[in-house]
Amino acid sequence: MTTMSKSAAWYKQPWLLFLLGMLAFGVSGGTTLLIVSINYQDPVLSDDYYDVGKGINQSLARERLAEQLKLVADIRIDSTTGEVDMRLSGMSLPSQLTLNVISPTQPNKDRTIRMAQSPSEPSRYVGQLLDEITGRRFVELLGEEGGQQWRLFDEFHLAAEQQLVLTAEF
Repeated sequence: MTTMSKSAAWYKQPWLLFLLGMLAFGVSGGTTLLIVSINYQDPVLSDDYYDVGKGINQSLARERLAEQLKLVADIRIDSTTGEVDMRLSGMSLPSQLTLNVISPTQPNKDRTIRMAQSPSEPSRYVGQLLDEITGRRFVELLGEEGGQQWRLFDEFHLAAEQQLVLTAEF
């Protein structure tokens, strides 16, 4: 007596369904990645590298000028009132300064504060902040002396009632 084993039809084999499932998963995953990459393209980097390089050189020249003027800014931010009080020492005391508080990752959290010179104390500048700033920030102070712009720049981790000191170290 011969025994013949009865096997299931080829389309009912588990290994075939497993292989077809992997193939279907790969095709659907690849199609999804293609659609996402087409709809959400990364922004193109600057096409004009020459102008970007000139901008970097201009920034370095502004920082060198701040160093030549021996500028130091002592900044205090009052988190309850939003008042920004700054003392500037060095050989430049313009009537107005610009204080930029820049978030490295979220441009909507960048703040620009106009700092006006105090009439009674020429080295004191006052500005108003509309909301509280905390976390990692780049702090940039811009001013002008003799028709040339200078720049103080540093990175801080801001907290409430903190004193910041910007110096011209190049």
